Amino acid sequence: MEVMMSQLLNLMGFFALLQTLIPPPLRKYIDQGLRMLWGKLFPGEDPCMEIEVEERVVHGYTTNKLYRQVGVYLGSLRSSLNKQARLRVCRSVEGGPLSFSLHDNESIDDNFEGVQVSWTHSVKEKESPENSHRYSNPTQRSFILRFRKTDRAVILPAYLDHISDAAAAIERKNARRYLYTNNNDSWEETPFNHPSTFDTLALDPGMGERIKADLDAFSKGESFYHRNGRAWKRGYLLYGPPGTGKSSLIAAIANYMQFDIYDLELTKLSNNADLKSLLMQTTRKSVIVIEDIDCSVKLSNRDGADEASEKATDSNTSCKLTLSGLLNFTDGLWSCCGEERIFIFTTNFKERIDLALLRPGRMDMHILLSYCTFHAFKKLARNYLGIQEHPMYLELDEAMRKTSIQLTPAAIAEILISNQDSPDVAIREVLAAFPKDMPNERAGNVDGGKCQLSHNESKQQTFRQTMFVFFQKTKHLR
Repeated sequence: MEVMMSQLLNLMGFFALLQTLIPPPLRKYIDQGLRMLWGKLFPGEDPCMEIEVEERVVHGYTTNKLYRQVGVYLGSLRSSLNKQARLRVCRSVEGGPLSFSLHDNESIDDNFEGVQVSWTHSVKEKESPENSHRYSNPTQRSFILRFRKTDRAVILPAYLDHISDAAAAIERKNARRYLYTNNNDSWEETPFNHPSTFDTLALDPGMGERIKADLDAFSKGESFYHRNGRAWKRGYLLYGPPGTGKSSLIAAIANYMQFDIYDLELTKLSNNADLKSLLMQTTRKSVIVIEDIDCSVKLSNRDGADEASEKATDSNTSCKLTLSGLLNFTDGLWSCCGEERIFIFTTNFKERIDLALLRPGRMDMHILLSYCTFHAFKKLARNYLGIQEHPMYLELDEAMRKTSIQLTPAAIAEILISNQDSPDVAIREVLAAFPKDMPNERAGNVDGGKCQLSHNESKQQTFRQTMFVFFQKTKHLR
């Protein structure tokens, strides 16, 4: 008996060693043969256990969510799928990624925490009774998980939880995302396909990394927020002159987090009840945006002292939206009705916003997007012109530091787009926008190294930028 056991164990070890060389269909029959041999020699002592994940549960009327998740997860195991002789493939939406899946009754291997497991996509015909509904599905589908009994503590439930989390991440990445705009007290959706990313933004050194680090900490912080009694949300204030990339940064944040965007237009709201209703309709994993919050509507004071500001000043509406309602929207009891959401406000003039809206807990991170620096310009040149360095960069760097003329990334990007086929011409035109005879004499009132302009100065800068770009684009007509 001892000799037989030794020989059997050696045989099983030999087949285990050859598993990577044996095609999956043949391996399935070998495994079945070994299980039958083991069962005859040691009745009731199968060293492996099986778990079946059925497509439908409760007498076939309810879809099993775990079944779909297992299929999504197995379809992502490219190294194992490459060993399959047959696969199914589909594309669910136009332009979407390809989805791979196992053929009927095919098997695939996986490894979790050093434990080897196998999955089989079992498809068989049901034994339907004569009085069953003739339109019911006669096919019974399931995924069968097989692993050694000694590994049960490792597999259950950690492995199945891992599959659910991985499948959810894959589905979120592949899912079509939407941009929602409010129409009175409801949302209208349109597919969101904005291409902006942190790699395409012309940001100052380190800014993109700081924002991404903050977003990463937020996405992983559910237990942290709950442990400290806080709603799982984050607020960002984007401020700076027009044309500095605030909307592009919003799109980049949404793409980075793979969130939908809810673009809230305050002028379409009648009162606080509309605001509350819209908030209740938003979903988790979303970015809620209010652009140009300082000039969209005039909110009534919290103390009601100023009767003239009790209502929005728009003559065509009777808006009763209050500052108190907006405060509750961002950080009151209403804001706790959904989780894993990001609030973003934008403004050209930060000083116009009520301080109650700016405090931490509502706007947690204030991000200044100002005029184009040389570092940001190099990124624009890389994106639009496809160049990393240029002989005129040293002269341009000096000119941008010594002149009082400041251009936004949008204005410089327009110059580069107009000359995208001629980098030399593009660099010369940008250099001409920063004349050497206008020294930079600005001082004081600096936030984060960026000069802050008054309202009138900002308008003058914007006018100069617009006229400069206009003359550059029309010089060939003169």
